[in-house]
Amino acid sequence: MTAAPPETASVKTVTTAVAKELEANRSTTMLGTVNPSRSTTIGFSLPGRVQSLQAKRGTRVSSGNIIAALRTEVIQIEIAAARAQLRLVQQRLRELETGSRPEEIAEAMARRDSAAALSQKAANQLKRLKTLTESGAASVDELDVAHAEANSLEQLHQAASIAYDRIKAGPRVEQVGQAKASVDLQTEQVRLLEDRLTKHKVTAPFDGYIVEEFIEAGAWVTSGDAAVSLIDLDTVEIEVAVPADNIANLQTNQSVSIQSRGNSPRILLGTIERIVPAADPRSRTFPVLIKAKNQISKDSPALMSGMTVNVELPLGTKAKGTFVPLDALVLDNQSLSVFVLTPQTTSDASKSVTGHVRRVPVTPGVSIGQWVMIRTSDHSAIKSGDLVVTRGNQTLLDGSQVEAIVKDD
Repeated sequence: MTAAPPETASVKTVTTAVAKELEANRSTTMLGTVNPSRSTTIGFSLPGRVQSLQAKRGTRVSSGNIIAALRTEVIQIEIAAARAQLRLVQQRLRELETGSRPEEIAEAMARRDSAAALSQKAANQLKRLKTLTESGAASVDELDVAHAEANSLEQLHQAASIAYDRIKAGPRVEQVGQAKASVDLQTEQVRLLEDRLTKHKVTAPFDGYIVEEFIEAGAWVTSGDAAVSLIDLDTVEIEVAVPADNIANLQTNQSVSIQSRGNSPRILLGTIERIVPAADPRSRTFPVLIKAKNQISKDSPALMSGMTVNVELPLGTKAKGTFVPLDALVLDNQSLSVFVLTPQTTSDASKSVTGHVRRVPVTPGVSIGQWVMIRTSDHSAIKSGDLVVTRGNQTLLDGSQVEAIVKDD
């Protein structure tokens, strides 16, 4: 047992529960195969020449990271031209919405008034020639010329008046609507080209590892060509073939212990996610799929795709064992531990206990609800009735001084 730390050590507040003895099926070790939780082949949606391949086989990438890119010189020119055209139609719309300037209206008014004066002068001249013609002082030909000139100047006056009214009223509603439609159309054209630009890059849809490459820099690709294959190992799916005689002992959401094989085995916890209700016709076994959160250290996963692991499944006969809450398990680099409280003082009023903790390495077994059976190298290290830390245990060290709140079942 580890000695209690000095009185000056800081006291941490934790929550504890009481370990208890329950009856459950003995665990049986079976082999499982590790598969990625997700896998995909990422490709190009546009044709082009590969500019770069930025993530190589075996590289870990994060969601959104650029994996490969196509050359973009042509699309950049098209976008620049489309944006210039957009500015042009926007200026045209702004011009129409602003309407006629005061000086344009004044100019049209001057032309109208000038045309009116000339028309009036011609009308007066025609009137005099009519009088002279009646008295014989002017010829009929002169009268016809004056009549034609008066009509022509009156037409010019009417045209100038119409032009003035049009300029004063400003552009028609239909013209403004057409200009707005031109702006909307060109805006969508720019957005379309900008969207095409984003498709010149292939990005990772989730965190994972590149496991295959299908292209290299400088190669020409067409729409739909594959770039890389990506797998997600942050969470893995472990498939175990369970004999038909034992499948009835399993149910979804059960917690199971997983141990990697090799010289430095690691222990993880998993949950039975699915039980496939169709046996393999040759082996008469049912696929059981277990979901587990992987351990990633320096971008290297503890469990890799295709590995075989040992899985503890509750397939044996009934037996009693020591159970602790799942929250009592603390995962470090390669093993699981439970912190057991050694009480020093107890307060019945507040149900609090002070003391120090000792770290006990454990191997988890079968689970019942939120409780899991544990095994230790020393069978007396944790026994029914011991207080185990369930909250605040992630920051504890062996021998830490604590004040614990005892939580009822």
